[in-house]
Amino acid sequence: MGMSTFTNCFLSAFDYKTAKYVVAENKKVGVLFRVVQLSIIGYLIGWVFITKKGYQATEESIQSSVITKVKGVVLTNSSDTGLSLWGPEDYVIPPHGEASLFITTNFIETPNQTLGICAESFKVPDGRCQNNTHCLHGEAVTAGHGIKTGRCLKDGNETNGTCEIHGWCPVERSQKPHVPLLGKAENFTIYIKNFIKFPKFSFSKSNVRETNADTYLQKCIYDEAAHPYCPIFRVGGIINKTGHRFQDMAQTGGAIGILIDWNCDLDKGSSHCHPRYSFTRLDKTSVSSAGYNFRYARYYKNAAGQTYRTLYKVYGIRFDIMVHGKAGKFNIIPTIINIGSGLALMGAGTVLCDMVLLYMMKQRTLYRQKKFESAKSGPSDSDGTSTQAGTPEGRGPDSDENRKMLRHKEDVPMTQTSN
Repeated sequence: MGMSTFTNCFLSAFDYKTAKYVVAENKKVGVLFRVVQLSIIGYLIGWVFITKKGYQATEESIQSSVITKVKGVVLTNSSDTGLSLWGPEDYVIPPHGEASLFITTNFIETPNQTLGICAESFKVPDGRCQNNTHCLHGEAVTAGHGIKTGRCLKDGNETNGTCEIHGWCPVERSQKPHVPLLGKAENFTIYIKNFIKFPKFSFSKSNVRETNADTYLQKCIYDEAAHPYCPIFRVGGIINKTGHRFQDMAQTGGAIGILIDWNCDLDKGSSHCHPRYSFTRLDKTSVSSAGYNFRYARYYKNAAGQTYRTLYKVYGIRFDIMVHGKAGKFNIIPTIINIGSGLALMGAGTVLCDMVLLYMMKQRTLYRQKKFESAKSGPSDSDGTSTQAGTPEGRGPDSDENRKMLRHKEDVPMTQTSN
């Protein structure tokens, strides 16, 4: 008995099983099924393959190098230093050209500072005093310019004064010019040279246009319509692209983002891989701390060997160049995966139509009887046949009498087929 059961199980592994289908001759459900199928096919072709290029392998880990060069000169006239000519070596910080650079547009100059004793600025809260006890000897002035000597200096009969300090004297000036001293910096140009590489595809390119004309880079200025591939940008033009005015921004400074986006379809060749530029202002203009400034000093020695310096508090525009990119190329693996996913999604049409037939149609009970069959064990007839539970002998689910009943209750009949 056990050997017979094992043999039957073993032999059943070589049986071929096929699904049994119920054909519902209902035109409304049939139209719904085809609409769902066509929608999935449209999604697969239109969105997955045409729009998102699902047939391509992609890479977004772009390797990038940015080199910048600023050109332009401006003449300033200061009451302290007189006429001065500013070139890129003076107003560009750092001067060696990186992905982040600063261009000076305004400054406060405090010339001829020497180490000595002088009064702290009254604008520094920690430097104010009423007597000497408020100026502890050796204590640094918080947010100030030097070390307290222990004396409180007052003018005449004034109640309040400022602490005497040891530091660079005279202390820094705080009166900012009403007009940017380097207001003509909007005509300066920035040459942005960008090299990119997609290591997955061993593809490299630069944003500099490949041309035999040596004078092209000497004459072109970036323009989205006329010269979209020229890597030389006018400073004022960049600010205008962000929706702000250069003269307003030059007064207190600010931060600008230059975004370079590479979206390369390598199936079309390298000639179709071009950068797209966009510009945005990064600092907030609605807060009291808006703008961008910092200090630096230039040191000198006089004939007697004494060190002195000129202190600059500079305002200007910081440019941050950010590079993003994506490259794609045909690959059979994502193509097969997306096609398989689309075919699997086609089964959603069958699920939806089954729900309509089994739960929403008026004759849903009959549809359930035709779709689902239950078999129960019962006594065998003398000729080895058995009757189906719940169905009179000779009246199975596919009997002629049942078909007549179904056609009588439903305008469009159902038939059963098997594959």
